Amino acid sequence: MARQHLHASPIAAPAGTWGVLLLAPALTALIAGPAAALPPAPVAAAATAAAIPADAATLGRLRISQRPCRLNSVKQTCLITVLEGSEAMRIDLSAGDRPFWVFTPAGAASTDRRPFRDGQGRTWLYSGHHSFQLVQQGPDRNVIEVESP
Repeated sequence: MARQHLHASPIAAPAGTWGVLLLAPALTALIAGPAAALPPAPVAAAATAAAIPADAATLGRLRISQRPCRLNSVKQTCLITVLEGSEAMRIDLSAGDRPFWVFTPAGAASTDRRPFRDGQGRTWLYSGHHSFQLVQQGPDRNVIEVESP
Protein backbone atom coordinates (compact mmCIF):
# COMPACT_ATOMS: atom_id res chain seq x y z
CA MET A 1 0.00 0.00 0.00
CA ALA A 2 1.33 3.46 -0.89
CA ARG A 3 2.33 5.85 1.87
CA GLN A 4 0.14 8.84 2.50
CA HIS A 5 1.32 12.37 3.10
CA LEU A 6 -0.69 13.22 6.19
CA HIS A 7 -1.87 16.39 7.82
CA ALA A 8 -0.82 15.65 11.33
CA SER A 9 -2.90 18.02 13.34
CA PRO A 10 -6.45 19.30 13.29
CA ILE A 11 -5.03 22.85 13.30
CA ALA A 12 -3.05 23.98 10.24
CA ALA A 13 -1.06 27.12 9.46
CA PRO A 14 -1.93 29.21 6.42
CA ALA A 15 0.13 28.34 3.35
CA GLY A 16 3.44 30.18 3.12
CA THR A 17 3.70 30.95 6.85
CA TRP A 18 5.62 29.41 9.71
CA GLY A 19 3.09 27.60 11.89
CA VAL A 20 4.94 27.81 15.20
CA LEU A 21 4.89 31.59 15.22
CA LEU A 22 1.27 31.90 14.13
CA LEU A 23 -0.09 29.14 16.32
CA ALA A 24 1.79 29.68 19.57
CA PRO A 25 -1.40 29.51 21.73
CA ALA A 26 -2.63 26.39 19.93
CA LEU A 27 0.85 24.85 20.12
CA THR A 28 0.99 25.47 23.85
CA ALA A 29 -2.42 23.90 24.41
CA LEU A 30 -1.54 20.85 22.31
CA ILE A 31 1.84 20.24 23.93
CA ALA A 32 0.80 21.04 27.49
CA GLY A 33 -2.41 18.99 27.53
CA PRO A 34 -2.76 15.20 27.62
CA ALA A 35 -3.44 13.31 24.39
CA ALA A 36 -7.05 12.73 25.44
CA ALA A 37 -7.62 16.49 25.49
CA LEU A 38 -6.65 16.97 21.84
CA PRO A 39 -9.59 18.14 19.77
CA PRO A 40 -10.93 15.76 17.10
CA ALA A 41 -11.82 18.63 14.73
CA PRO A 42 -10.58 22.17 13.97
CA VAL A 43 -10.79 24.49 16.94
CA ALA A 44 -11.36 28.23 16.82
CA ALA A 45 -8.60 30.33 18.35
CA ALA A 46 -11.01 31.79 20.93
CA ALA A 47 -11.98 28.34 22.21
CA THR A 48 -8.33 27.30 22.55
CA ALA A 49 -7.21 30.54 24.22
CA ALA A 50 -9.33 29.91 27.35
CA ALA A 51 -7.20 26.88 28.27
CA ILE A 52 -3.86 28.71 27.94
CA PRO A 53 -2.04 30.34 30.86
CA ALA A 54 -2.12 34.15 30.68
CA ASP A 55 1.58 34.77 31.33
CA ALA A 56 4.91 33.23 30.39
CA ALA A 57 5.81 32.42 34.02
CA THR A 58 2.81 30.10 34.29
CA LEU A 59 3.46 28.58 30.89
CA GLY A 60 7.15 27.72 31.28
CA ARG A 61 9.83 27.56 28.61
CA LEU A 62 9.71 26.03 25.17
CA ARG A 63 12.83 24.28 23.85
CA ILE A 64 13.02 24.72 20.09
CA SER A 65 15.57 23.14 17.77
CA GLN A 66 15.85 23.13 14.00
CA ARG A 67 17.37 19.99 12.47
CA PRO A 68 17.76 18.17 9.16
CA CYS A 69 15.16 15.42 8.82
CA ARG A 70 13.21 13.24 6.39
CA LEU A 71 9.55 12.39 6.04
CA ASN A 72 9.65 9.01 4.31
CA SER A 73 12.39 9.76 1.74
CA VAL A 74 11.91 13.53 1.39
CA LYS A 75 14.79 15.58 2.86
CA GLN A 76 13.72 18.72 4.68
CA THR A 77 14.15 20.68 7.89
CA CYS A 78 12.21 19.96 11.07
CA LEU A 79 11.46 22.40 13.82
CA ILE A 80 11.09 20.45 17.07
CA THR A 81 9.34 22.14 20.00
CA VAL A 82 9.17 20.68 23.52
CA LEU A 83 7.59 22.28 26.58
CA GLU A 84 10.29 22.18 29.26
CA GLY A 85 9.60 19.41 31.76
CA SER A 86 7.36 17.56 29.30
CA GLU A 87 8.04 14.61 27.02
CA ALA A 88 5.42 15.75 24.51
CA MET A 89 6.80 17.30 21.34
CA ARG A 90 5.69 19.02 18.18
CA ILE A 91 7.49 18.45 14.89
CA ASP A 92 6.96 20.98 12.08
CA LEU A 93 8.14 19.91 8.61
CA SER A 94 9.41 22.40 6.00
CA ALA A 95 8.47 20.70 2.72
CA GLY A 96 5.19 20.68 0.82
CA ASP A 97 2.23 22.08 2.73
CA ARG A 98 4.31 22.20 5.96
CA PRO A 99 2.47 19.60 8.01
CA PHE A 100 3.12 19.17 11.71
CA TRP A 101 2.54 16.49 14.30
CA VAL A 102 2.14 16.72 18.06
CA PHE A 103 3.33 13.58 19.83
CA THR A 104 2.64 12.53 23.42
CA PRO A 105 4.23 9.51 25.13
CA ALA A 106 1.98 6.47 25.38
CA GLY A 107 4.36 4.09 27.13
CA ALA A 108 7.28 3.80 29.55
CA ALA A 109 10.45 5.78 28.83
CA SER A 110 12.79 3.96 26.47
CA THR A 111 15.11 4.77 23.58
CA ASP A 112 13.94 1.78 21.51
CA ARG A 113 10.42 1.59 20.06
CA ARG A 114 8.69 3.69 22.74
CA PRO A 115 5.05 4.25 21.76
CA PHE A 116 3.88 7.82 21.16
CA ARG A 117 0.46 8.96 19.98
CA ASP A 118 -0.13 11.80 17.55
CA GLY A 119 -2.97 14.34 17.79
CA GLN A 120 -5.32 11.99 15.93
CA GLY A 121 -4.65 8.98 18.16
CA ARG A 122 -2.36 7.09 15.76
CA THR A 123 0.53 5.15 17.31
CA TRP A 124 4.13 5.86 16.33
CA LEU A 125 7.20 4.05 17.70
CA TYR A 126 10.08 6.30 18.80
CA SER A 127 13.67 5.02 18.68
CA GLY A 128 16.86 6.96 19.36
CA HIS A 129 17.99 9.87 21.49
CA HIS A 130 19.86 12.83 19.93
CA SER A 131 18.98 11.57 16.46
CA PHE A 132 15.71 9.68 16.41
CA GLN A 133 13.11 7.99 14.27
CA LEU A 134 9.32 7.83 14.57
CA VAL A 135 7.60 5.03 12.64
CA GLN A 136 3.84 5.16 12.21
CA GLN A 137 2.08 1.89 12.98
CA GLY A 138 -0.64 0.64 10.67
CA PRO A 139 -0.95 0.40 6.91
CA ASP A 140 0.62 3.78 6.02
CA ARG A 141 3.92 3.25 7.88
CA ASN A 142 5.12 6.86 7.48
CA VAL A 143 8.61 7.44 8.88
CA ILE A 144 10.06 10.64 10.33
CA GLU A 145 13.85 10.56 10.79
CA VAL A 146 15.51 13.44 12.65
CA GLU A 147 19.28 14.00 12.67
CA SER A 148 21.37 15.06 15.68
CA PRO A 149 21.56 18.79 16.36
